[in-house]
Amino acid sequence: MRDRLAELGGVATKAQREEEQVDSGEDVDSGEFEQHAVVFEGEDIMEDTFREAQSIQKEIALLRMEVKRLGKQNTRFLTSVRRISSIKRDSNTIARSIKTKGENLYARIKKLDALCKELEEKHGAHSALVRMIHGQFVSITGSFHEAMNEYNNAEMAQRDNCKTRIQRQAEIMGKEVSGDQVEEMIETGKWNVFSDDLLTDGRTARSALTEIENRHKELLELESRIRDIHDLFFQLALLVEEQGPMVDNIEANVYATQDFVAKATTQIKKAVKYKKQNPCRQLFCCCFPCCNK
Repeated sequence: MRDRLAELGGVATKAQREEEQVDSGEDVDSGEFEQHAVVFEGEDIMEDTFREAQSIQKEIALLRMEVKRLGKQNTRFLTSVRRISSIKRDSNTIARSIKTKGENLYARIKKLDALCKELEEKHGAHSALVRMIHGQFVSITGSFHEAMNEYNNAEMAQRDNCKTRIQRQAEIMGKEVSGDQVEEMIETGKWNVFSDDLLTDGRTARSALTEIENRHKELLELESRIRDIHDLFFQLALLVEEQGPMVDNIEANVYATQDFVAKATTQIKKAVKYKKQNPCRQLFCCCFPCCNK
């Protein structure tokens, strides 16, 4: 039987030296470790969800581009003196496209919401899979909510543009009207305050009155568009309100996790080294052949 005491002493000394290096922070990040494949529960579901989330985010980006186009059209509507009808047609087309995209996106987000609830019932609210998918859902819902708010702001800006043009035309006719007066006229549809004193031979005044009437029609169509998408805004608002506590919980988990990331990384690397170079394990490997003899 060979005397392997010196060999065991060398192994123990080497392990002690490397432990001191790890504790002092030396070569922790530069060391090479064996790569291990980790398989998570529900990995297929997670991959499918991430692909769907990326697709939805791309669609939301396209929706925002449409909203910006609508905003530019609204600016042209206020500054242009010609081709108002063409600008109006383009704005209506863009608004219809936004409505269609918004409804489709909302349907896909609701499916993701249903998946979250299904997984929560199956795995529990504290499951890593459920929390990761919930994080994707909250992020997507927030992005979609912001995009639809931008659309609402664009439509409200267009409404203000119409009111501004009405006030300009009223000034041409020699009338001073406030924003509240214009708002009242829009609601009642009574524009006789302009036509009562209109001179029969005043072409400029008649043209201004025609412009006012056209802008009133534009406002009515605009409000009709907003009413059509009102249900979507309402449902989205409920969805965002429902996710409020979940968002707070996710943020709390993120802040708590950040405090332990550095420690966990170091401990994992230590564990890998100790697993390979545990002197006790090598001691048994050396002694078992002797015992067999």
